[in-house]
Order: sequence, then C-alpha cells, then structure tokens
Amino acid sequence: MVRQSALKLCDTGIVTSQLPGPTELAERLAQWATATDWVEWLELGGSLGRGAGDALSDIDAGVGLTIEDVAGKLDAVQAALTDFGPVADVLRQPFGPDTTHLIVVYRHGPQLSLVVSPASSQPGLPPEARALVDKAGRLTTPIDRSRWDPASDTRREWTFLACIAAGDALKHAGRGRFWRAIGSLTEARDHYLKLLAADEGVVFPQFGAVSLENAGRRLPEQLAATLVSAPDASTIGAAVRALTQLLKPYVAEHDLDQLVRAIRPSLGEGG
Repeated sequence: MVRQSALKLCDTGIVTSQLPGPTELAERLAQWATATDWVEWLELGGSLGRGAGDALSDIDAGVGLTIEDVAGKLDAVQAALTDFGPVADVLRQPFGPDTTHLIVVYRHGPQLSLVVSPASSQPGLPPEARALVDKAGRLTTPIDRSRWDPASDTRREWTFLACIAAGDALKHAGRGRFWRAIGSLTEARDHYLKLLAADEGVVFPQFGAVSLENAGRRLPEQLAATLVSAPDASTIGAAVRALTQLLKPYVAEHDLDQLVRAIRPSLGEGG
C-alpha cells in the first residue's frame, strides 16, 4: 500500500505518494528475507500481523538468522532496511546477549521495528502474528497464548507496584513536585491496566491499554477520573483516590491491605 498524500517532505521535495507505506515496506522486508540465505524466518506482528493495519501502522516484525554471530550481520540488516526508502534515523537497542531491536524511521513517516535474533530462539509463531518467510517450517507451530498469561506472582507484583506508584504520586504532589506526581500516577495506572487486561483474558496483557484496545475491550468509565486536568495537589489527590478504588479488588486478592496503609494512610481512606 502506498500512501496517497500528495504533500511533499519540506526539505527534500519528495512526493510522499511515491514512497512505500507500511504494507509495501513489509512486502519489501519479506522479499529481502526470502532472497537472503542467512535469514531463516520472518514474522509480522502488531496491527499488520493481526490484519488490522492502516496507513499509520508501524511495521512490527522479527527475523531469525541462521548464523551464530547475529551481531556481525547487523550492519547488513540495517543496510537492507535503509534501502527500502529515505531514512530519517536508526536506533539499535540490545534485547539480550544475542538479540537486537532495530528501529528505522523513514522520512515520510512509517516506522519499522525489527527484532533480530538467532533462528533457533523462536519455538513457533506467536499469537496475532503472521509468518512472512519460514524456510525451515519453524513457524508452522503456533505458540499457545497462555505463555503470556501472568502468574499469580506477576499479578501480585503489578498490584504491589501500582500501590507504590500511587503513594509516590501523593508524596510528590504534597511536595509540589507535580510533574513527578503525574509520572507516578501514570505508572500506577499502567500497572492497573495490565491487571485489567489479564482479567479480560486478552492476548499480551503486559501491554495493558494497548492489548485492551486492540481487543476492542471497553475500559471502565471510572478510569477517566484517574486523569488530571491541572498539575495541582487537589486534582492529583482526587485522581489517585479514583485509581485506588479501581485497585481495591487486586489489593484484596493479594492481601496487600497492610502495604496500602503503610505507603500512605490516605490511600486507604474511603474503604
């Protein structure tokens, strides 16, 4: 798919309708993987993998290399990606001793996120992903979605951290450090959304709001009360209390009432 905008990049004069959109970039990536003998498989995830992509979608993909020295091929992988269109910039992020995340941002907007790893690291095809290239049949076996379901200890950890962050939000607000308070409130809300995603049984609950919205789940109306309209102590305090109400079932589930009372007495007010 090629973007239909006739707008020109302000500093290049390139017409964006002549440049590859997300679907065409994924196709070029698959062509490269097919033609490269040290690439065994290529999977496409994200909205494109689910079949829900549009002109604004990122290209989220993973590639498996047949060679041991994955790091030694990163320059070649990056060179291929930057041939797909004019590039704004590239970032490499380590994902472990043998895995690297390459992020390529093209000058006309699309972003390509490619995880490069040894081919043997992939036991099958994750949920909501498509196999674009699979030379050895490694991706023919679906990985059960339950692999990403959080264990009770993980749910307790998310609840624990949500309570800590909510307490920090009140502490920072009380000191007049309102932007730190809002950051802590956001962190607490993100942990709550992971818990909600797990309750809703959606795929990849660790991504919280992303997974909930991808699955089309309606979020609780009370969640809006956890947002702040102004950086001041009273507004932040009200938002924290609203979030605390949403966290109550999880606090009870993991017997964390003592933690809540120890962090900040006001977190326990209102029941």
